[in-house]
Parts: sequence; C-alpha cells; structure tokens
Amino acid sequence: MKMQKHYFSSKADFYTTLNVPKSADKASVKKAYFKLAKEYHPDTNKGDEKASEKFKKVTEAYEVLSDDKQRELYDNYGHAGVDPNSGFNQQGGNPFGGGGNPFGGAGGFNDGSFHFHSSGGGQQIDPEDLFDAFFGGSRRQRGPRRGADLQMHVNLPFMDAVLGVKRDLNVRYQLRDPVSGRVEVKERSVECSIPAGIDSGMNLRLGGQGAEGDPGAPRGDLMVTVIVEEDENDYFQRNGADVHVEIPVSVTQAILGGSVDVKTLTGTAEMKIPQGCQPDTKLMMRGKGIPYLKSSQKGNQIVHLKIEIPQKVTPKQEELLREFDAETDKSGQRISGRLAEAAGSAFDSFFGNNKSPSDERKDSKEDVSKSKEESDDENHKKSQST
Repeated sequence: MKMQKHYFSSKADFYTTLNVPKSADKASVKKAYFKLAKEYHPDTNKGDEKASEKFKKVTEAYEVLSDDKQRELYDNYGHAGVDPNSGFNQQGGNPFGGGGNPFGGAGGFNDGSFHFHSSGGGQQIDPEDLFDAFFGGSRRQRGPRRGADLQMHVNLPFMDAVLGVKRDLNVRYQLRDPVSGRVEVKERSVECSIPAGIDSGMNLRLGGQGAEGDPGAPRGDLMVTVIVEEDENDYFQRNGADVHVEIPVSVTQAILGGSVDVKTLTGTAEMKIPQGCQPDTKLMMRGKGIPYLKSSQKGNQIVHLKIEIPQKVTPKQEELLREFDAETDKSGQRISGRLAEAAGSAFDSFFGNNKSPSDERKDSKEDVSKSKEESDDENHKKSQST
C-alpha cells in the first residue's frame, strides 16, 4: 500500500498571521500586510523584541501569499512547499528528489546536506548532525560552511522608490566564535543600490553581504525587504507602475476644452482637455508613470478631472448662464427640469433685493419716464399762472 506523505511545521499559518481568509485576493493580502507592518515595524517599536519578531513573521507571510506560484505551493503543501531547502522548487513537488533520500544520492541535494534557518538570525542545523545523534557512527568530512544569510528592512520615501537611490545600510548582527564559543556583535556599513520602480514588499538580495562563514568559506547573503512610504504630499496615488492624480478644472474648461498644467513624477507637463468632459472623466498621460523594474518602459499617469462648481456667481455671470440655459432649451438639449427663479440669494448679497439685472434696467427706464412726466406737469402749471 502506498504511504501517504504528511508535512508538519511549527510555524503559524500564513493566512492567520495576516488575518486574511484563504480566499483573499492580492489587494486584500497587501492591505493586511501594510496595516500589520506599520504596527510592528522596528522603527516604531524600538527595543521591542516581540514586535520585531512579529514583523518578520508578517513579512514572511506576505512574501509567500503575494506571489502566485509560492502561494499555490503553500496551499498544496504548507510551509514545506515554500521552503527553498525542502526540494519542492527543484524537484517538481517531491522534497526528496528522485531517490527519496534527503541526505544525498542520485537525484537528491547537491552536496548531500541542507540547512534550516531559524527566524532568529541564521542558526543552522545540519541533518547529518541529526543522523549522527540518532544512529551514531562516523560520516564523511564536511568542508567549511558558508555564512548565514541576514535579513533587514529599509523604509523608502515615495520619490526615492520611483527614481531609485543608493543607500548605506547599517548591518548589525550576532556571530558565534567557533573556537571560543563567545557571541560577538558585528556591525558594518553596506552600500545598497535600490532600482527605480521598486515597490513595498519586494526583496533585494545582496550577495556576499551576510554573516561570515568558516575560514575559507564565503559569506552569506543580505536580504533587504523594502517598504515604500506614501507620497508625503498625498498627490500621487500608486497602483503598480501607474500613478493617479486629481486635477481641478472649471466648468467652462470642462465644456469648451482647453489645457492645464499637471505635475508629473519628473516635472510639470501641459495636458489638453477635450470638449465636453464629464465629472468622472479620466485622462491618460502615457509613459509618465513609474519605471518597470529592469526595463526602460514606464507606466502611465492617470488624471482624474475634478470639475469645480462655483458657490457664488456675479450678476453678470448669472445673466449669461440664464441665456445659456435658454439657448440650450431652444436647441432641444435640455435634460430635465427648470432653472430656479432669479437667484435671490446671489442678488440679495449684491443688491439687497430679489430683482434680476433685466428688472433693474426696466425699473431704471420707468424712473426716467416718471421723472420726465413730473417735470412737464410743473412747467405746465407755471405757464398757467403767468
């Protein structure tokens, strides 16, 4: 009878770690990660070991669940499916290769061994040591071991992530002296070139910048997880390689068209506004977005038009608007309803009454006529008296 394989892990479920259901889409996973990363980030929880450990766990969970291939392996095989040392990625889902022997042999691992890395900073456990502990006996001489990989996080301002930047990273880690057994604290500066277009949750691997290995063995690698901050002016809203902005335009511009200056990631550009723009109009500025990684191409800038309606108008503006409405009615373009009577609130603020400009002109003519009649009457009375 074929034996069923079971994979066990002491790690918490990644979906539970991020507080999302298994059916969560990428956007929900990303939103949950940003919330937790902000809460547990080491910069805001200095000296808090628990917060630092929690931050590492939520980051590890996000790295897996945000990648379609990794997520599929995790859903099918659990933590063993995404452990790079388990053999799933190299052997098409079989953690023991063709021969079924985790300690070497044809189709097994390259050098007959693999290492487990603890989340606390790179302690390595060799299965051959476990083999000796259980079964005793001698084994082949092992060569010098490579240094442990290190992991750190770096916060980037929005524009640094867009344009790319070089950063000097302060790397601090613990290393045990193999001779004395004493734990030493190492600290050094590492230059990191961050490419343009990098996004939150992405990792940079700096080869040979990890912890020191045995004499004659290479260093491990330094894994840098990037967290990109929001635009400090809250003007650009990022969506992958595209950016969204909101631009105010007047009613006249929306109707007649025109142009407007728009701030982009690299400066200011003039954008044409077509006639008849609606309140929900979106215009695209091609190639004005964020660079794609390892590519000369860029995303787009999406401009959302915000049509601003004036809260107050002058008497002249109201008269012209009413003439515009009358012309609209004649052309059969009226949508529905009617305009209010003369805008009392607007004219009250200017004249203290409810009369429109046409009413004012009419009253003025009547006053002139009345004044002339009164003058004629007085002249007639004078002629009679003489």
